[in-house]
Amino acid sequence: MQSIRSRWAGVMIVAVVSAIAVSQVLTSRADDGKDDELVLAFSTMRGNFPHLGINGNIAAGAPWVIRDGDGRLTDEGELNLRIRGLVLAKSVPNVGGTNPVPFFRAIVTCTTVDPTGAAEIVNIGTGPFSADTQGNCRIDADVQLPDPCYAPAVLVGPAPANATPGVITGGTWFAATGF
Repeated sequence: MQSIRSRWAGVMIVAVVSAIAVSQVLTSRADDGKDDELVLAFSTMRGNFPHLGINGNIAAGAPWVIRDGDGRLTDEGELNLRIRGLVLAKSVPNVGGTNPVPFFRAIVTCTTVDPTGAAEIVNIGTGPFSADTQGNCRIDADVQLPDPCYAPAVLVGPAPANATPGVITGGTWFAATGF
């Protein structure tokens, strides 16, 4: 009787130690910094409402619509967007249904924490990416995200002639993640 209990106790000890070891290995591999973790993936974007502000970024003065916007953002700052049909609303006289802007850029906006512990809005813009008159554009960029980066959103708007990647005080947007 004693030998059966001793055997079961030994088996239980081995099982517990094995379970702890496996959980330690899995935890240490959860984010080893080598693989990008998906932070945001979306298959919808919404055209702007004129003059609407999102984290210091102001919507263009004319309404824009978007047929389709898909994208992803990783914790390492890899940003991939596919924009289709981002054009002025048909209600805009003479140019409705077209895109008169030759270059778009993306703005990733989120809330971080400054050194004093206060909340801080951060906007990170990409460089310019070619857009056609039908409002189609592909944006593949690396952005430097703050850590932490709470509630990230992605905006797409016109790229100023001097647009360079990095932190910006705010920009103009035509479409944003959402529905």
